[in-house]
Amino acid sequence: MSWIPAVAWAAALAVAAVIIGFCAYELHWKSARLRSDLGRLQALGTRLRALQDDAVAAQERAARSGVR
Repeated sequence: MSWIPAVAWAAALAVAAVIIGFCAYELHWKSARLRSDLGRLQALGTRLRALQDDAVAAQERAARSGVR
């Protein structure tokens, strides 16, 4: 009967290893997704800054020409 605690501990260690492995996979996957999202957001920010610069330039041209 002394083998029961050993089997229980082995089962607990196996479950813990599966859970830790799953958590590591999730962290890796989410990290990759966040890096991808960051790249897309940075590209969008660059495009928005260019659009803002274009809008400012258009406002300055309109002000110089007297158009409102």
